[in-house]
Amino acid sequence: MVRRVLIGILVLVLAGAAVWWFAGRDHDSRDGAVAPLGGAPTMPAIPADAFEMTVESVHDGDTLRARVAAPNAVVGDLESTRVRLLGIDTPEISPVVDCWGSEATAKLTALVPAGSTIWVAPDAEVHDQYGRTLLYIWTPDGRFVNGLLVAEGDARVEIYSPNRSQEAVLRSLEATAVAGGAGRWGACD
Repeated sequence: MVRRVLIGILVLVLAGAAVWWFAGRDHDSRDGAVAPLGGAPTMPAIPADAFEMTVESVHDGDTLRARVAAPNAVVGDLESTRVRLLGIDTPEISPVVDCWGSEATAKLTALVPAGSTIWVAPDAEVHDQYGRTLLYIWTPDGRFVNGLLVAEGDARVEIYSPNRSQEAVLRSLEATAVAGGAGRWGACD
């Protein structure tokens, strides 16, 4: 009897230690990285392979038109390019305006207004089934636009494989936004 009680206590102590160890950590299964929970995740910096574009217009919270100054391997001409922000999805504004659609569009417009310069970088796939160019976007001062939209509750995470390079940070930002009722998470059913 005493032996069973001692074994039970040992199991509880070990289980408690395991919970304590893992509760404060977020494990990224792709690279084994461990990041503390509770604090804001580190937003990615503008990558070395990023290139400049000039915003022409914002269509909605996750789509805009922009133009490169010089053709490159991702955008091969100087024509207006339809850009879809990678890793996120915002409420629609057409054919009907979904809850938080106008707010998400206004947020993207404020972050990257027409005429502004943005830095962009692709992931594994450059185009989607609609012919849009799939990109992560940064402002010239280094703010990660895709992440800001998620962190402030204007967008939810939507990952389409194989474009997963920013998934961990976006999911962490979304969890914090949902828990805090930010933006759409506090306003929409």
